[in-house]
Amino acid sequence: MVEFGEYPNQLCFSAVIQACCSGEMGWVGLVIFEFVNKTGYFESDICVGCALIDLFAKGFGDLRSAKKVFDRMPVRNLVTWTLMITRFSQLAASRDAVGLFMEMVSEGFVPDRFTFSGVLSACAEPGLSLLGRQLHVWWRCMQKVRWMDHGSMDDSRKVFDPMVNHNVMSWTAIITGYVQSGHYDMEAIKLYSRMINGPVKPNHFTFSSLLKACGNLSNLVIGKQICNHAVKLGLASVNCVANSLISMYAKSGRMEEARKAFELLFEKNLVSYYIIVDGYSKNLDSAEAFELFSQIDSEVGVDAFTFASLLSGAASVGAVGKGEQIHARVLKAGLVQPIRLQCLISMYPRCGNIEAAFQVFEGMEDRNVIS
Repeated sequence: MVEFGEYPNQLCFSAVIQACCSGEMGWVGLVIFEFVNKTGYFESDICVGCALIDLFAKGFGDLRSAKKVFDRMPVRNLVTWTLMITRFSQLAASRDAVGLFMEMVSEGFVPDRFTFSGVLSACAEPGLSLLGRQLHVWWRCMQKVRWMDHGSMDDSRKVFDPMVNHNVMSWTAIITGYVQSGHYDMEAIKLYSRMINGPVKPNHFTFSSLLKACGNLSNLVIGKQICNHAVKLGLASVNCVANSLISMYAKSGRMEEARKAFELLFEKNLVSYYIIVDGYSKNLDSAEAFELFSQIDSEVGVDAFTFASLLSGAASVGAVGKGEQIHARVLKAGLVQPIRLQCLISMYPRCGNIEAAFQVFEGMEDRNVIS
């Protein structure tokens, strides 16, 4: 194909790399890996990234290289997290698989049945069976939440409360379960109070979930106390904790404190930028959001969700000029997806440009009731 002058695209790369994951063709996969790095497709395409993770994990049993690929991915979704958890579990790196699961949840992803399948397999290892039981109950509770207007964590507590020796994983799992359920943020904080009265210390995943609970409740008093505890344990600068702290302040309308927390981050990732930009947009301070735009673009790149927040900010203040700049960047980045197009359609009329909104609408391939 290459000899005939045809340049492979992302789908082609992904398919060929997957074919190299078994048998004696692994070396071909490594050659393609180097080729992919030079083309830049790896940096922008999730399918290629997942194929490379499988190349190292399935093809070579090399979890360290698979993790390096995962860490370099600018955008990670539920599929990529689930793939990593499953591969680590399959290769007997059970505690690392559980750690990835906790990290995924702390970043706001809601696990599905495939994610739970991977992490529960990891919990078959001795020493993780009690955590496995609790995660299984959590999964059952999540199923109830999907079919009911309100969920119940009673079943999880029936497993958790009789446990004699709680560890940081079991505490974090039950606290995170309450926060993820969407109805029991205060219960999560009460459990934290019980936890700190015992011998087990919270970890960065625990603090991340607790700060999210405080953000949902707009309770800055408790949130600052939890933050101080994280500082005392040297965990406040960990990305997932700092991102949750920024989000807590933003949800409470305290953007000055959110910005201070953001600036203190040693390593700002795409999630950090998205949270602060989204906070400015939702608090009707689009000028600050746009000020960060060029900084984001040069340091970590901008994803589709950040573009959506910027478009929302432009719409909120009627800044059609700024919105048009973002529109141009959306087109250049190849991120013209239905959700972004709907943001554009919403922005232009609110900025007084009905004609531009109609042009975007006419160019949509898939129109729905929202558009």
